[in-house]
Amino acid sequence: MILPMHWCYLDMPVAARAPSDPDLIVVLNGFPRLSETFVLNELLDLERRGVQLHIFALRHPEEIIEQDLVADLRARVDYLDDAQPARTIAVRAAHAALLLHGRDRYLSGVAEIVASPDFSRARFKQAALLAHRMLRLGAPPVYIHFAHKPATIGRFAALLAGTPYAMSAHAKDVWLTPVKELRAKVRGAEAVLACTQESRDHLQALAGSHTPVHLIHHGVEVPPAARPEPANDVPIVLAVGRLVEKKGYDTLLRAAALLRDRSVSFRLRIAGDGPSWGGLQRLVHELHLDDVLTFLGPLEAAEVRAEYDRADVFALACRQLADGDRDGLPNVLVEAMVRGLPVVATTLPGIQEAVQHGESGLLVAPDEPVALADALQRALADPGLRAALGAAARTSATASFDRAANLPSVSAALAAAGIVAGDVAG
Repeated sequence: MILPMHWCYLDMPVAARAPSDPDLIVVLNGFPRLSETFVLNELLDLERRGVQLHIFALRHPEEIIEQDLVADLRARVDYLDDAQPARTIAVRAAHAALLLHGRDRYLSGVAEIVASPDFSRARFKQAALLAHRMLRLGAPPVYIHFAHKPATIGRFAALLAGTPYAMSAHAKDVWLTPVKELRAKVRGAEAVLACTQESRDHLQALAGSHTPVHLIHHGVEVPPAARPEPANDVPIVLAVGRLVEKKGYDTLLRAAALLRDRSVSFRLRIAGDGPSWGGLQRLVHELHLDDVLTFLGPLEAAEVRAEYDRADVFALACRQLADGDRDGLPNVLVEAMVRGLPVVATTLPGIQEAVQHGESGLLVAPDEPVALADALQRALADPGLRAALGAAARTSATASFDRAANLPSVSAALAAAGIVAGDVAG
C-alpha cells in the first residue's frame, strides 16, 4: 500500500511498541524502480518470513512501467518528499520529542551527526522527521538500501532514535560515496550486505573489525528449462538495461556498425530507458544503423522474458566511468544466462564473477568496439558455439545466482545482526 508522507504528527504521543507496529523500518531511495527488482524481492521474502515492514522512500520514481509484484507487497510505503523543504514547526516538534524520549542518546546522536562528513542541515532535518516517525512506530531496527543518500538519512535517524541499522550497498553508491563518509556508515552498521566480491572487499576494508560485511548475490528466478533455440532467419542480438553512460551502449552501437560494414547479418534490439536516449539516437543516425536497430523502450518483466527467448545472443558493453562509477553484476546478464542465452560482455570485475571467458560467455575489454564486434561476429557465425556457451552459462548461473537459494542469506545476515528476529532466518 503506497501512501504519501505527511510530516505533521504534533498530536501523536510517543508510545511503546504495539502489536501493529512494524518489525523493521526500510529506508531506500526511489521505490518502486523497474531496474531494482532485487530490492522488491528482498522485501517480499522478508514479508513471507513474517517480518512486518514499513518503507520510507526518498522519492517516487514515477516510471512508465511498474513491476507486477509490487501489488504483492503488504508494507505501507511513505515518501519523504526529498525535493520539498521540511516545515519548521514539524522539525522543531520532532527534535523536542526526540529529546524528551532520551536526552543523553539524543545529544550524543546530534554530536555525531554534526561531526559526520555527510552532514547538511537539510539531511539533518529529514533525519529528525524520520526518527520522530520511527519513535511513533515503536522504534524498530532499520534496514537501509544503498550507501549514498538513503544511508545518510537512515543513519542519522537511527542515531537520533537510538535504533540499530543494517545496510546494503550495490554499485554506484559504493564507488561514488566519499571514502570517509562510507567508512562512517559501514562502521556504524550492525551488518553490511554487498552483492559482488569487488564491492564486498572494498567495504570490508573500510569496516575493519567493526562490522561484518556479507557477500550475497542478488539472484534471479531460474526457469525450469532453458529456452528453446530460436529459429530466426536473421540472428538477433539483445541488450537490456538503463540507457546510461556506464552501460556502454555507444560502444555496442559502434560494434554494430562494424558488423554491418563486414556484411554480417543480424538485428540489434535494445530494451530500456534513460538519460542517454537522445545521444544514442543521434549516434544511430550518424552510424546509419536504423535498418538493423530497434529501441524497445522500457518493458514489463514478461516482455523482457519474451525478448530473451527470441534472441540469439545477449550483449552488454559495461564500462567504468572516470569518476569510478560502474556496474556490479547486472541482473539482466544473469537472467539471460539462466535461460541458456549466450552472452558477450566486458571484463568488469563484477561481470567476471558470473562469466568465465570462453566457457560461459565471451568477454572483451570495455570501450573496445572492434573487440566487441569480433566477439559478436564469432558467436553469430557459430550456432554450435552459441549452444555450448548458453548451456554452460545456464549451469554456472543456476549454481551461483538462484534467487530462491540466495534470498535466505539476507534474512540470515539480518537475524545474525539482531536486525530481525532470529527465527526469521529459519
